[in-house]
Amino acid sequence: MIDPVEIRRKAESLYREYVQAWLAAEDESFFPREIRCRKKPASNDLAEASRAVRVLRAGSKESTGFGYSVQWREVRSRTFGRNEFPERVLFHTAEDLLRFLERCDEFATLVAAATKLRSRLPVLEQWLRANPETLLALAPDLDGLLEVVSWFVQHPRPGIFARELPLAVDTKFIERHERILRKWLDIVLPPHTIRSDEEYFERRFGLRYAEPHLMLRFLDAGLQAAAGIPFDELSLPLRTLDQLSCPVTTVFIVENKVNLLTLPPIEGAIALGGLGNGVSLLRYVAWLQTVQITYWGDIDVEGLAILSMLRASFPHVQSVMMDQSTIDRYERLLVPGTARILDVPPYLNAAEHELFLACRSRNIRLEQERIPQADVVAKLSESARPPSTPSPVPSAS
Repeated sequence: MIDPVEIRRKAESLYREYVQAWLAAEDESFFPREIRCRKKPASNDLAEASRAVRVLRAGSKESTGFGYSVQWREVRSRTFGRNEFPERVLFHTAEDLLRFLERCDEFATLVAAATKLRSRLPVLEQWLRANPETLLALAPDLDGLLEVVSWFVQHPRPGIFARELPLAVDTKFIERHERILRKWLDIVLPPHTIRSDEEYFERRFGLRYAEPHLMLRFLDAGLQAAAGIPFDELSLPLRTLDQLSCPVTTVFIVENKVNLLTLPPIEGAIALGGLGNGVSLLRYVAWLQTVQITYWGDIDVEGLAILSMLRASFPHVQSVMMDQSTIDRYERLLVPGTARILDVPPYLNAAEHELFLACRSRNIRLEQERIPQADVVAKLSESARPPSTPSPVPSAS
């Protein structure tokens, strides 16, 4: 026979159904609702059956004034004699259900939050119906969230730091609520105001942030003079690099910092260094699409993966000293790799593809700083001249 504990468990499921009915404005016809139950005693023991009936009756609305109601049926049997057993267990009203589950305050909070969200951002209706529990958890901060989202609607891609937004919320409010703000802003804002290829919140929605600094070295004193910069080596944020104004024709991207600082003078060239996987950020530097780019990194699975990552934004990137002939020439300088089993990157040409497989299977690495400086000078000077027949680089399929 069903008992109050089982009724409570089933009532929790009923509550979730009721919330969905309320959200869909279908709650007026929701009650009464029956709880499916076992009607017969679990054993043939008369004393135990009588106890189960007393417990069920004591927890019901007829005893407490709220909660579940029991419709009883008189049963005559050889085992139990003439006794009443439950025929149906029902909740007649929302109040009965909410008081039984001690969720009156919770439901009132949800109703208030949903009503406010609907009035301010009706476009979030579908999200609301799918996420009532999340909204309930957000209720204490809902006013602040609505303030932030409403401000972004009026000022998309503001180009200022989050703490500079003229809002009543504290300076770390957006940081604490990035996950839900991203979901809401993705729904609310026009698509053209969102960088859908960006996971980073600030870049996705046009906020300023503490940008990574990129190390830059002028390899041509004439370029340095044209840029009006009194230093031949410096670090600068991404947006400043995008605004660099001088007639650059060639950009070298080098992983090792010392290698960057020992590159030879090359006419029309600058060098960027130490980016690692951060090379993907260079897609924000528009003028790089118009210059020759040469990448020089370690010959290993990670270095070739970085090359591929760079080519995803700049298909015309060429590599230097990252080929099988370099491996063959400096075989004595090879060291063990990291043993990482990476998938073959999509933006390698055929020769680089084979080299990646060899590095992965042999777990080898040729660190760029091990190559003799005289060879570096010769190779880089040669690579600064546009190749007559560029290596084909396939698109990712």
